[in-house]
Amino acid sequence: MKKIFLSYLTVVCLLLSCTDQPEDPVISPSQDQIEVEAEGGVQQVEFTSQDWHIDKIENVQGDTRIFGDIFNLQDEKTGENILLQLENEGRLEAIWPNKGFVVVRDTGNTLQIQLEENSSGEPFEFRIFLSSPKATKTIRVSQKVSQGYSFKQLRYYVGEGDADSLYWKKGSSIKMDLPYSQEIEFTPIGGIDPTSSYLFSSDTPDAFVWLKSDSIAVRLPAHIQDQEVLLGEEEGIYTEYTQSEISDWTALKEKITVPAGTSQFRSEYEMRRRILSYRLLLTNNRTGDEKAIEGKLIQIAPTGDYRIISE
Repeated sequence: MKKIFLSYLTVVCLLLSCTDQPEDPVISPSQDQIEVEAEGGVQQVEFTSQDWHIDKIENVQGDTRIFGDIFNLQDEKTGENILLQLENEGRLEAIWPNKGFVVVRDTGNTLQIQLEENSSGEPFEFRIFLSSPKATKTIRVSQKVSQGYSFKQLRYYVGEGDADSLYWKKGSSIKMDLPYSQEIEFTPIGGIDPTSSYLFSSDTPDAFVWLKSDSIAVRLPAHIQDQEVLLGEEEGIYTEYTQSEISDWTALKEKITVPAGTSQFRSEYEMRRRILSYRLLLTNNRTGDEKAIEGKLIQIAPTGDYRIISE
């Protein structure tokens, strides 16, 4: 009986001893499944403990680890294009042209997850792996596919650095040996590539994504008068790729009198390189909100002025 009593006391003591010992820290995020709309956004995750770190970040598609840049809280870059992980406080960035995210740990028990707009045309999902000495935890972040944007309007204006620049280009040339003087027709605005061309340019990463398949036609500028941009009847496609066509000025004919004997003529014609700013407004197909994209339009075309030079 005495032995049984002693055994009972031993078990009770062991149980009390185990109860008195502090539990190992548990990683307990306030949310571990985050869903974000395609337009992007910010989510805050709270923790009950601080004894954890970001071990790695993986792309769900292919289970591949993600590379990016690492910063401290003083905004100093401590790692560039390396596998993302964070031992203490700091910031992780992985930004691509069509999607991306920023993860910030600015206090021991908070995590801020910011997603850029997803213009990739497919869902974007990644996992944040958290570790502590005794536990692990995963936060899964999912971003939806964008429903796209519709064209609303495009406006040109004269912005900083915008201007016309003029230059001369070599045109046609002709060499003749005539027995007597005669009048001939000459094409002064000719030669190699007498074209009119334009392209749109923008530093906004998704400037040409949303209308790429729609081939939106917009009116092109014709003149600038008192800092006001006047539109012509000509239309062009909103695109980042150079669009060219033979200039209407190539149909111009000039009559010149060629003297008897050997003679040679050549022409030069004036070109204008015009840079204008533009502001494109799009409407979000899901929310109805407007999105503004700014950039530059570059036009290059003959002005119609020319000179004929006898050599």
